[in-house]
Amino acid sequence: MKIFCRIGKIFLTAFVVLAFGAPLFAEITFSSPNLNEENEVLFALSHKISGSTEYSTVFKSKIKDGKAEYFPEAITCFPERLAVFDGARKLLIRNRYGRAIYDFGQKKLQWISRADLIPENAASPLPAEISATGKWYCCIERKDVFKGRLVVIETASGRKIVLNEDSPFSYSNVPVKWSPDGKNFLYEKGGVVYFCNPEMLFKSLLIQEEFRRLGDGTIHNVTWNDTGIITYISKDLIFQIDIKELFTLGLYNDFIQLGKIVGRLPQKFDGLTDRFWVDKNGMEYVVIRGDEVVSYYRRKAKQEDGAFVQILYSCSFAENEMTPLRFDVFWTEAGEAVLCAKLARRGNGRQASAVYTISANGKMTRRIFVQDTHNGISVGPDKMFVAITTGENTYIYSIKNFQQYHQIKGEKVLSIVWRDNGNLILGGVRNVAKLSLADNSYETLFASSGTAAGWNEEGEIVLDNGVDKERYVYNEGDHSWRKEDCELPKAAGQNPSYRVFCGSTRNARFANALYVRTLKGDITTKALVAKSARLNNVDNQAALVFDADENPDGLNAILAICHNYGIRCNFFFNGEFVRRYPEETREISKSGHECAAIFFNNIDLTNKFVYSDPKYVSKGLARLEDEFFQCTGQELSLFWHAPFNKADEKIKAEGAAAGYHYIDFDDPRVIAISAGKNVISGALLYEKFDLIINEIFATGADVVTLSRLK
Repeated sequence: MKIFCRIGKIFLTAFVVLAFGAPLFAEITFSSPNLNEENEVLFALSHKISGSTEYSTVFKSKIKDGKAEYFPEAITCFPERLAVFDGARKLLIRNRYGRAIYDFGQKKLQWISRADLIPENAASPLPAEISATGKWYCCIERKDVFKGRLVVIETASGRKIVLNEDSPFSYSNVPVKWSPDGKNFLYEKGGVVYFCNPEMLFKSLLIQEEFRRLGDGTIHNVTWNDTGIITYISKDLIFQIDIKELFTLGLYNDFIQLGKIVGRLPQKFDGLTDRFWVDKNGMEYVVIRGDEVVSYYRRKAKQEDGAFVQILYSCSFAENEMTPLRFDVFWTEAGEAVLCAKLARRGNGRQASAVYTISANGKMTRRIFVQDTHNGISVGPDKMFVAITTGENTYIYSIKNFQQYHQIKGEKVLSIVWRDNGNLILGGVRNVAKLSLADNSYETLFASSGTAAGWNEEGEIVLDNGVDKERYVYNEGDHSWRKEDCELPKAAGQNPSYRVFCGSTRNARFANALYVRTLKGDITTKALVAKSARLNNVDNQAALVFDADENPDGLNAILAICHNYGIRCNFFFNGEFVRRYPEETREISKSGHECAAIFFNNIDLTNKFVYSDPKYVSKGLARLEDEFFQCTGQELSLFWHAPFNKADEKIKAEGAAAGYHYIDFDDPRVIAISAGKNVISGALLYEKFDLIINEIFATGADVVTLSRLK
């Protein structure tokens, strides 16, 4: 099977090599079973998946007739994705096991949907754009590696309506933008932006889509300001559109241009590569072109329609040894433009976050810089504070003076969201908590994970998450949680009717299985989760291989993704790349990826001229070895493939005589992604690299280097 996609200027050719092997990246482990007199059982389950934080969830089930009366239900709720809705009264939590809602007023956590299976190759929940009311949300349902189905879903009923059957799939964004009041949204479909009112859509009262067309472009060609006015950029023209016009003039959009022209940019805007932001008054704009050039514009209040905007600042983005991954822009109450950037360090892909101010006198100043950040930056609704998380700390900064306002230590926070201007919700690996900025108080809302659990004398579930004396108590009756300094009740693995224990399994996806032994009547031993004990040896490995033979465009994005997912790949070099890009060569080498050879130069080795020299292949490989060692101080691994993958048995034999193992990409186990025709909507390979990795993980494959491929 071969998949082709346009890589643009870069000629990094990726090959995915699949082979049978032992599972390392999708291992499920049962632990700490506890059985009470009512035949209820608690246990912890950890799910180790590459690219995802490993955590342990506490489950509960009940045994009847020697098996589970109902499928185990998750008790703890890990905050893989958080969203505040319903006027900041509720918090939506999503993870691989389902969805739950926390009510701030009632202080209760209640699951609204729980998985009826243990997903063997689970990944984090897909992104969703949720309306401010929480009544609807939009997401992409996956169809294949690169494509998905864009849908809008009614939260209460689960009813869904398809907006686009053929939407580019993404793990990072949804091509939808909601209005500030959550009543309307814009969406992208087939290179056109449309508007939608979900209330009318679900009542079948909305006019046909062709009459809801706003204009050509992507979702990045439009944005809402705080008052609900839409700014739409078409090529170099800036339009402002009032939401009322979308309904009154929508029927005539083939004849009448929606909105009014309020300005003109000095350069054309490309919705595929460019991004823009607008202040609340619709007078100032920040445009970032291709993650490279930052421009700050202002239009005059009385300027003529279509007049060029004033350029306040325009310059290439530069941060020493860092490459930008993502930007966001907002304006303070004082009217100052603030730029937030997610960055990746060249060479190892480690991420950092930075905050800058852009002044009208042509200067961009760095105000905050925090290294080793994984969750980026979250800005408060009133733009007064910004929160940044690192491995074990969360920092709160004041936007007014960019000084540190508060710091939370010792909790690995994976997701953060502002409830309102003064309260920050922190989704940590141990608990989900609320930080009040008024008095810096820290309130635990509920437990995120747990390693063991038992019942106290009141029948409540007491949870241990591995931290000394830190316990969480859950009352099933009213769905409330509290943190308490208490002892974990002693676990019982047996009652008069049953015994529960963890034992071995033939399922290669599971490290073990949880068994129920019947002690009365017919003596049986069955797995509580049946499939965890079924024979399953279909596991494999994958080696990701890149050709570095043209230029390094996209390299830092690839290295950052590899760092995020904790994987090592193979990079095949030729001599031209090493000579032209020595710094990038060193970055790849020191990042821990396995480096291999193409050849010293890009030449067809099957050419008759080459055949005239029996040592040509060995000399070319040796020269590349020397160039690479002089550049990096490291040796190449002994893997190679010929330029253009053109090699016969004689060439392969000459490489073998020099000590090299040839990687043959005609092998039926090989899936090649190479520079060829475009099938993913013009996207660059490194922009879709995370989709490829997740597709591999979805098969249960372990990503390894070629030297570890079995």
